[in-house]
Amino acid sequence: MTLRKGEKMTISIQEHMAIDVCPGPIKPIKQISDYFPRFPRGLPATVGRSGTLRSAVSQPSVSPAEAPRDEDEDVDQLFGAYGTTPAEQPPKYQAPEEVVDPEGYESDDCTTLGTLDFSLLYDQENNALHCTINKAKLPKLDFKKGLKPMDHNGLADPYVKLHLLPGASKANKLRTKTLRNTLNPTWNETLTYYGITDEDMIRKTLRISVCDEDKFRHNEFIGETRIPLKKLKPNQTKNFNICLEKQLPIDKTEDKSLEERGRILISLKYSSQKQGLLVGIIRCAHLAAMDANGYSDPYVKTYLKPDEDKKSKHKTAVKKKTLNPEFNEEFCYEIKHGDLAKKTLEVTVWDYDIGKSNDFIGGVVLGINAKGERLKHWFDCLKNKDKKIERWHTLTNELPGAVLSD
Repeated sequence: MTLRKGEKMTISIQEHMAIDVCPGPIKPIKQISDYFPRFPRGLPATVGRSGTLRSAVSQPSVSPAEAPRDEDEDVDQLFGAYGTTPAEQPPKYQAPEEVVDPEGYESDDCTTLGTLDFSLLYDQENNALHCTINKAKLPKLDFKKGLKPMDHNGLADPYVKLHLLPGASKANKLRTKTLRNTLNPTWNETLTYYGITDEDMIRKTLRISVCDEDKFRHNEFIGETRIPLKKLKPNQTKNFNICLEKQLPIDKTEDKSLEERGRILISLKYSSQKQGLLVGIIRCAHLAAMDANGYSDPYVKTYLKPDEDKKSKHKTAVKKKTLNPEFNEEFCYEIKHGDLAKKTLEVTVWDYDIGKSNDFIGGVVLGINAKGERLKHWFDCLKNKDKKIERWHTLTNELPGAVLSD
């Protein structure tokens, strides 16, 4: 084609295509990348999720099979991380992955299992974990989603159960009252674990389960959530409103390696007025179960040794069918303050049985020859007259010099 001076050449894209393609019917172009392998550098070729136009930045050379990259926003951020190697090509036009908050997200479980509102507080000074169960929102029955039928009226009789993991004992389990015929229960009930140490807060997890009580069949599991206690800060209430999840397995092999006999809260005070040592047995927590029903009938004995006349024995009342007994009893040993340094306080916990020998659960020894917290507790008592000092102590299944019988 020859152009005269002053004439302009005009050619349409269809004509241009007709020149380049093979003879035959012209196929429509579905997208511009079918014809042009890559956009020229500098063109606004990248569009984000919101539909706004993003300017492309020049990139190092890439193979024709790869899509152009943007230095300011990587492909992984735009389309989700595929975990592919440079030689692999991710699937085209895969939808971006949503970044979700594990403590408050929308998912299928939110609609099928419901949500739970609760708060946790670790009282470090008193070694207590307070769990306040506020309310829940449970779903209506939907057989298409695989929900088990609860009550014939389509409602439930929900309650909440707490379980400290690891730990298989019933002492690690607490529960709220049951609310009848509701899918929107409001408990506003606080359950407390006593004897919780800083070590527990690092290694333990709180499992919270919502169940439906049934008088004639097994109680139905609705959903659960698990909170690692290391997420909590001492003396600060943390609120949660999260979706319930499906039931997860419990690693019982770990429970055996961390099995404990329980803990006891003891107060010591040397009274100048009474010229004696006041020993308070306040409560026990997480005791080992000694009876077939999974509980114990615990009581506590104390001795101040050496005890040549065998008159130093004191004994609390028996608390029936519990692993977290509260005693609040105090005993007085008349003794000069200067003589306490030569004495040892022996505290033992027993399970009461009718018609046979009582079972030893655990014990602890406080005195000048003790170690760690037991020695520190005794020393603080001797150093601070007329001041009551409380400490939690872990029970052991061996007591030096003790006769394990009652």
